[in-house]
Amino acid sequence: MGLDALATDVHLTSRAAQRLILSRYLGLAPEEIVVERTCERCGDPQHGRPHVEDAGLDYSVSHTRAWVLVAVVGEGRVGANLDARPADGDLDDLAAAALTRAEHHAWRRLPTRDRADSLLASWTRKEATTKLTGHGLAIPLRDLDVTGPRPSLVTADPSVRLPHPRPYLTDVPAPAGHSAALATTTHVDQVRHLRLPDALPDAVAPVAPRPLAAAAQMPSW
Repeated sequence: MGLDALATDVHLTSRAAQRLILSRYLGLAPEEIVVERTCERCGDPQHGRPHVEDAGLDYSVSHTRAWVLVAVVGEGRVGANLDARPADGDLDDLAAAALTRAEHHAWRRLPTRDRADSLLASWTRKEATTKLTGHGLAIPLRDLDVTGPRPSLVTADPSVRLPHPRPYLTDVPAPAGHSAALATTTHVDQVRHLRLPDALPDAVAPVAPRPLAAAAQMPSW
């Protein structure tokens, strides 16, 4: 399968998974779900945080080449990120681009065998945070410290702000070789980890890539 075909499959699976999961919470048919993607920062209608107006919930979606993650919360906002373990040869450059000075110093002190997983965990927590805020890469990852349970900024740029109070970070189960994290504006007491199509009727099961669903603070389907 070529890269363009693979990207199309990922895109279609992600859109289908979002509608299927949201339909269970909203009591609507998947085709009735209207997802808005207008950016809150610049007004672009295509690259903002996906959301459903007046839904009483918030959600975030992330994917790799093989998996799609959809996270849903019943209170506040959520940013979700799922990433695959980087190749060992990329680690030094990725760490320099993604870690704060303090994080990088601590990372260099780790045994070599632990560095890839540590960097991946930090990366997913940082991207989950920027997806929650809607900044995306407008916040350089090296200016965002995620060593604790709540992220903090190490930049003096007045245009970059985190929500107040600061978001909460939660690591969630992920497939082998991957890491996943949530950033939420309210504390997550419980995460329900579901795998599709097991959680959906056979008649509406989506195709590969394989979707995951992480539901926080929401009732059972």
